[in-house]
Amino acid sequence: MKKVVVMIIGVIALLTCNQKVFAKDTFKTINKYDEESLEYIIKGYNEENKSSGLIVAGTYTEKKEEQDTQIILQKYSEDEKEIWNYNYGNTIDDKLYYLTYSYSENNTINGYLLAVEETKDKNDSKETSPLFIKIDLDGKLVEEKLMNLSPNTVINKIIETYDSESKVDGYVVAGYTIKDNKKISVVAKYNLSLDMLWQKEITDESYDTELLDIVYQKDNSYRMIISYSNSTENKYKLLNGDSECNITSTIKEDFDSNDTPKLLEIDDYYLVYGYNHNVKLKNDKSTSYYIIKYNRDNQEEWETIGNTPVNDEKSIELQPFKENKKVVSYLIMTTNDSDLSIEITKINLDGIIENKVKKINNEYYKINKFISYNDVLYFVGQISCPEDDNCDYDMKSLLLISTEDKVIEVKEEDNKAIIVIAVSILIFSVLLYILRKYQKKKKN
Repeated sequence: MKKVVVMIIGVIALLTCNQKVFAKDTFKTINKYDEESLEYIIKGYNEENKSSGLIVAGTYTEKKEEQDTQIILQKYSEDEKEIWNYNYGNTIDDKLYYLTYSYSENNTINGYLLAVEETKDKNDSKETSPLFIKIDLDGKLVEEKLMNLSPNTVINKIIETYDSESKVDGYVVAGYTIKDNKKISVVAKYNLSLDMLWQKEITDESYDTELLDIVYQKDNSYRMIISYSNSTENKYKLLNGDSECNITSTIKEDFDSNDTPKLLEIDDYYLVYGYNHNVKLKNDKSTSYYIIKYNRDNQEEWETIGNTPVNDEKSIELQPFKENKKVVSYLIMTTNDSDLSIEITKINLDGIIENKVKKINNEYYKINKFISYNDVLYFVGQISCPEDDNCDYDMKSLLLISTEDKVIEVKEEDNKAIIVIAVSILIFSVLLYILRKYQKKKKN
């Protein structure tokens, strides 16, 4: 009997282990107030210019009478302990636009650069202005500086630019502004001291334009994704720009009207990625992701189309995966349209889909961004209060740390199903043992 019991326990343990029933990631929150959200995550750096911990940024609502929305920048150590945090916010309308690094004249990272929306009351109305905030490596404020762009300009992206010796020499800011009820693309160049060097508006008589994404190529040129829209049409163009973002050619313009493509720059080439709505998948699904590789001469080298259904109303993110500071593959984050789980898929440098390295099946998580760091995946976003819990919040910020590449978080009902199967096996095995005992006794 002992052998049978041991065997049964072993079967149940093996079954549950294979299903990773209780495999959980570590998650942290900034605080416990309402409507928090972490929106950006990058690697932290120390005074020796070596990577050190994590930097996360987002917004949260402090519990005070004005209920002002605050912008937060926070550093975690490699063992996931909070090191410092910096807060900014004067009114409930202040917003975080973007997070990147600030650089010194000798090409080292000396802090972090935030683009925020500063809101002021003016003539019984609100006027917003984009603002640079520079924070040093210890979380202390270095400088606040207006971008000197038109009021109510929205920032979509900040990128670093380089000199002839491949040293960072400044930043380019891209987005749009509203003039005479018309949306106009805006791009501006700043030096390391955050002084504006030039500014350009990209307009079209028939369309509203918005500069959605931009990358810098080290031949001192730019690639831009611009949306063109009016009351009857919505289209996207991948454009080539010279050293001051004057459009010199159109690289691609046959995007799906529901695509919202993005760019990822990697050394001497770049990737375009987004949604393909004409894929034949199971259960009549037709939307997945695509990735196109272009070389510096804007020639397409390969295209990859996903083989799983993707929800195009959710965020899609593509990140390089590095080993010894060298890009060895790509990781793409999508939302599966069948079960709304977050999936991270690995794709090699030739565009071949290799395997799924992460699946988060948790309805209470909203993921905004992710990075990979020393073979660990880090996600930021929001966590909402489970319906059955008596929480003192509706939503709070989420920092999710995956210490196993293939951890799968299963829903509670999936847990129950596995337990039922395990118990059924136990009951069947016990009945089988009793039957054999009875047959043996009958023979004797």
